[in-house]
Amino acid sequence: MVSYENFYEGTPYSLEGGYGGFIGYRLPVSQIGTSLRPDTAAQIVEATNILNQGFKQIEVGAINSQILDQIPKQHFKEINRLTKLTGAKASMHAPIQDIEASGILGEGGGGSRFSELNREIVERKLKDTIDKAHEMNPDIATPVTIHSANMPGTQYIRGDIEKGEAKFKEHELVAINQETGEVNRVFREELRFYPETIATTGKPELYSPSRQLKVANDSQWINRVNELASFKKNTDEIIEGFSSQPAIVNAIAREKTGEPINLSKNEENYIGQKISKADIFLQNTETSFRAMFEQAYKYSDEDTKKELKKLAEEWTENLRGYRSEDFAKNFIGQPLSAQTEIIQLRSNVLDNALVKLDHIYDDPTKKRDAPQVFKPVEEFAIENSAKTFANVAWHSYDKYKDKAPIVSIENLYTGMAFAKPEDFKKLVHTARDKFVERAKKSGMGEEEARRAAEQVIGVTWDVGHLNMLRKQGFKEEDLVEATKLLGKDIRHVHLTDNFGYSDSHLAPGMGNVPIKKHLEALEKAGVLGKNSDTMVINEIGGFVNQFKQSPFPYMLEAFGSPVVAGGGYWNQAVWSGGNYMQFPSALFPDYHFQSYGGLGFSSVPRELGGQMSSERSRFSGAQNS
Repeated sequence: MVSYENFYEGTPYSLEGGYGGFIGYRLPVSQIGTSLRPDTAAQIVEATNILNQGFKQIEVGAINSQILDQIPKQHFKEINRLTKLTGAKASMHAPIQDIEASGILGEGGGGSRFSELNREIVERKLKDTIDKAHEMNPDIATPVTIHSANMPGTQYIRGDIEKGEAKFKEHELVAINQETGEVNRVFREELRFYPETIATTGKPELYSPSRQLKVANDSQWINRVNELASFKKNTDEIIEGFSSQPAIVNAIAREKTGEPINLSKNEENYIGQKISKADIFLQNTETSFRAMFEQAYKYSDEDTKKELKKLAEEWTENLRGYRSEDFAKNFIGQPLSAQTEIIQLRSNVLDNALVKLDHIYDDPTKKRDAPQVFKPVEEFAIENSAKTFANVAWHSYDKYKDKAPIVSIENLYTGMAFAKPEDFKKLVHTARDKFVERAKKSGMGEEEARRAAEQVIGVTWDVGHLNMLRKQGFKEEDLVEATKLLGKDIRHVHLTDNFGYSDSHLAPGMGNVPIKKHLEALEKAGVLGKNSDTMVINEIGGFVNQFKQSPFPYMLEAFGSPVVAGGGYWNQAVWSGGNYMQFPSALFPDYHFQSYGGLGFSSVPRELGGQMSSERSRFSGAQNS
């Protein structure tokens, strides 16, 4: 196979520092690391192979929990011994495919659904990963990289800022149904042909994904109100029907005057059935109202909840005494007139509550949003994901103190949840806030808890994932700006190159990731530099899988690593030729060596001074003339 380093690039001055494929930012060999193959439990074999190539940093990991569970615990201790012997360092990457910190995982049918049990299982898996990382590096705080999400999220395109659009303009929004926990709605830009718009402009109106989501929530709420109103109408008809029955009217009239009612058995059964039916329908309607109120209270903002609380207090007061178990047991034993009055009173209370509940959201002066049953998946997931990360971080800190492995949350590429840098930063800081809450419950002070949170919760910044925003129209300066935004939170770095369209995992310098600018921004933020111990892991599995060769020489070239402390760089030496002469002919005849060297050099190629020329080219294998 022909490698690109054999393609002649001309003859610039080779002692110049920028010679070769140098990207413009120097990293010493000691700070160049790479990840091990995650599809095998034989991480010791992989570590040995990588360290033999010259790498000084490795990242142990597994593609899923099953493979991680197949690594014996003794292997983590052995990796620790191996890194000590070679003067290397090791970090850990948590499983990728089956870890979703929010608890929103795919099911057998192909859909994704939130489950608190799923979240708790993932949390336990991550705690186990933390323990294994400490076993591998008991003397230092090991970065443990965990993906921020493993599910689709909002997609953004670059907006036209000059037209007043946001830089991150929504293109596609993924929503979760908070009632069912299912992630099954995708909202996109869409033209709406509503009569009001057509009447005023003659053109349809373009609705953004967020506005489409609002329409869906409004429609869901209106349908719920109409459904309950229809149910209440049926209940009213039943109440009115039995109240106007001659037998019931006459019986109530005699009851009020003290006359004997003298109902036949059939009349008693008939009246009892009518009252019971009205009571059942009324109970069902009340149950539907309570469920509707619950949905409204769960998924509304704090201002709306205050109004709902007033309604709840009024509802409870008006029905006081009519909802108790004793009342329900004795209801049938009440006089007939009392039963009908109670049913009518409950019906009136329900009418009043339903009107007020609808008015809370329909009041044009308040402009309140309908209950947010459908919610952007990032907004739903952030609380649960942050809870998981915080609990795992607390487990790490509480158990290992200053040697606690770091929960290092990794940014994902566009199309996945939290791919927007601002959303990702919010996730990290929310996790820290929850850690502080947990620590304070254990007796920590606010300041100490905040320091601990920043110690054990940080960011793994993957510039290759970030670069995939290019396909959505984002520019190089947008990417570097994101690195500056997260700079102070970064504890671990993943370098990989691509062209912005797929997660290619090429070696640095082989794509269009502005690695130099990213690294300069990280140095300015204090993440990198002479005194930095931040690990830099190059994820270059795509290159290795395709070309079956070590990427280490290319990386030495790309980073212009020093050959020795005093100067001279690998990017200068990479194009140098060998230090021996190639002989065009048999300069030293075989008899010379037979006379003075015993057996001679009969097996040595002619170009190295041997007796016979090779029949085939040693370079291509072609027949020599």
